[in-house]
Amino acid sequence: MKRFLIIVLVICNHSFGQVSKELTKTLEPVEKYSYFFYLNESLEKIEDKVQKIAKSDELEFLALKGKTVYVKAVAIRALINRDDAKIINVFKKTLVANDSMYYEDETSSRSLVGFYFECLSYYSEVLKKERQDEIKSELTTVLLENPSGNLKYLNEISSQIPTNISYYKKIKDLVISTRSEALLFTLAKYQNREDIELIKSFKEDAFDAIRKFPDESFFYLLEEYLNSYDDLFYQFALSEYCSEKSGDLISKIIDFKLENLKNGTCDERFCLKSLYGFVSSNDCEFHLTKLEKLWLSHKILSFDVLGNYQKNHNNTETADFILSGLNVIGNAELLINENKESERDLVFSPEKKFVKLLKVLKSLSLEKYQLALSKIIFEIDDLEMHSFIVELNDKSSLINQRGNLIKKMELNETAYGLLVMMDGIKELDDKKLFEDCFEVIKKRRNEFKKFEVWEEKFQEFLKDNKLKL
Repeated sequence: MKRFLIIVLVICNHSFGQVSKELTKTLEPVEKYSYFFYLNESLEKIEDKVQKIAKSDELEFLALKGKTVYVKAVAIRALINRDDAKIINVFKKTLVANDSMYYEDETSSRSLVGFYFECLSYYSEVLKKERQDEIKSELTTVLLENPSGNLKYLNEISSQIPTNISYYKKIKDLVISTRSEALLFTLAKYQNREDIELIKSFKEDAFDAIRKFPDESFFYLLEEYLNSYDDLFYQFALSEYCSEKSGDLISKIIDFKLENLKNGTCDERFCLKSLYGFVSSNDCEFHLTKLEKLWLSHKILSFDVLGNYQKNHNNTETADFILSGLNVIGNAELLINENKESERDLVFSPEKKFVKLLKVLKSLSLEKYQLALSKIIFEIDDLEMHSFIVELNDKSSLINQRGNLIKKMELNETAYGLLVMMDGIKELDDKKLFEDCFEVIKKRRNEFKKFEVWEEKFQEFLKDNKLKL
């Protein structure tokens, strides 16, 4: 019995001795996770420290025997970022463990096997892409050593499987034997015309594959299954084609959505805005042209659509087009293409989108620019007015809008927003305009008493600007 206890103690001490006290302490918060984070500052700090202090053997131990799957995930990411030689052997052992994990805001789990590929595709800023692809190829080779046994993992990582010719036959055999839509997508990336009939046999389940292999042979499926127009796979498959025929399908989809809107079966902004995402993914004139009418009917416009219109029309026609949309009743919805670096800073700045539109118009017609400015002033949110004035950087034109600026102050829903607007008015360096706008504030003075914080900000405003009531 004594000998047995000694053996147990030796084994326990050996296990606990696998990881230093400092590393154990560092990972304690992760042990409490019930899901993983996409972006989290505290997790990033933990991972940075693990990367610095952990030894290779410690990371191997934690990746396989960590207390929780999330501890294992942190160790795996560190091994990958280090390009550690142990990563392939650790991966092979992970297959046996069958661990799964959750991400924040997700209800379905992901495998720890899939996490390796996620790290290599999205979360490794240390390794060069070439090396990431090499490791992915090595991991895929391991999975394909037992394709039927690892089918669930292959389905999960199908979009990240490298297009390596050595995998082709095994992938195709799996598609034939399992009818896997996920692996059909992988097969389509090879764009082998010998696979066309196999892809066709999946009918409406082939849309995602067609996106990767947009051969004309498949177009009839998009026509035949047009009633799938709300399916994202259908939409992005269609976006890969660029012809009069594909433009006609886009036009029919717009009509369907307008009918849905009319019948109240979908929200206006979602119903129509969703069109722009997949159309803008491929800069196709036949598609963009079809969306022009939505600016004139529903006041929705993307800069891709505007750019296409401008390319095919003269200055006068383009200026009229912009102004006509602004004349439509309701608030304008200006959309950007987040894939374009030049538009990414506009994502969370509606006022900057209006500035961009106005600057385009100003280059076409100064007269219509002034008319548009008189309308856009009323569409800018009060809390964005200061930023709008600074970004537009056109004092003389804004001062010419004196009457509209004062009217906006009078009509503004909340008194607090007036103070932000006054910051913008102050930028114009027009004493008379500032005084006239302050008169509006004086008339609405009692509204600031509604909330204590409003009153405090109001008193700060008076003090900062040396004003008296």
